Amino acid sequence: MNIGLVTSYVIGGILLIGILAMNMSLSNSSTELTLTQTTREKAKGVQEFITHDIQKMGYNREGKTTPILEVGESNRIVFYSNIDDTESNQNTNVEKITWEFPGASLDNGNPNAYELVRTVEHLDTGNIEKTPIRLGVTNFEIKYFDEYGKSLSDAMSPPLSSSELTNVVQLYITLELQSSAKINQNTGAGGFVRTIWEKRFSPPNLEDI
Repeated sequence: MNIGLVTSYVIGGILLIGILAMNMSLSNSSTELTLTQTTREKAKGVQEFITHDIQKMGYNREGKTTPILEVGESNRIVFYSNIDDTESNQNTNVEKITWEFPGASLDNGNPNAYELVRTVEHLDTGNIEKTPIRLGVTNFEIKYFDEYGKSLSDAMSPPLSSSELTNVVQLYITLELQSSAKINQNTGAGGFVRTIWEKRFSPPNLEDI
């Protein structure tokens, strides 16, 4: 037996395995980077949508809406706002806005993902606009506070009563999105890229309501 030849084969095999492992690692890293970027871009769009609505809670061109909050639950909020009033579309028509989760399952490859649903009811016409956000939302949670700066553990206990709704001055929203594909298809229930956004809101129209 040619010991030198056998040794060469062994070394060559080890090198080949190392190269394959490195290529697989690079491929997984590239996939993770792509999924992370895509998921973050989706989350950014949803964040801007939520921020727009929450900050205008209770807004009307001629003072505040009455009431402002109608429902305050962990995964559902209903409030009033002249949400479509702009300089180019000036009006005093109030809409009822609903954000709720979860909606229908997405069936997009990620069993954790559901629709986040935004509904706008135009009270002057009765028209209802329903917008299911199908971008991989896996969690949407709202905490309510009756004082500024309270810790998360001191949030009010939902669902809020009618009297409690009038005391809300701050909200803390948590939004989580996950990718529709796994980083590694061989993993079990996990393996999806996650991005989490959290923000405390102090809508100006909730002051002294």
